[in-house]
Amino acid sequence: MARLRRISEREVSLSDIRWLALIDVDRAALEERWGGPETVRDDFAEWICFAFCSAEGETFFLQREVHQPPVAGFILSVTRERFSPEVADRVVQALDIPDVRIVRINGEATP
Repeated sequence: MARLRRISEREVSLSDIRWLALIDVDRAALEERWGGPETVRDDFAEWICFAFCSAEGETFFLQREVHQPPVAGFILSVTRERFSPEVADRVVQALDIPDVRIVRINGEATP
């Protein structure tokens, strides 16, 4: 997953998406490296979202509630077949932003 490209949030299949990790990354650093976020809305909240696709075709996104985020950082969400701590590590490296780190991995993710 060495190379990423930004995609529209609509290109990520939401039918099979799960949160994998909480990522400590500064929004300004994300915007400087990858451009501005999309704003999306669901039944629960309004979200800022950065969607990506790897050279291998893996899609994922980083999201954060706009108005009252419960925690600092961004939620990394991936499809079920990519649901592993190793994928979170690869995403952090591929973001190409200094000082990004994984704060928490979903306990259901298998190593």
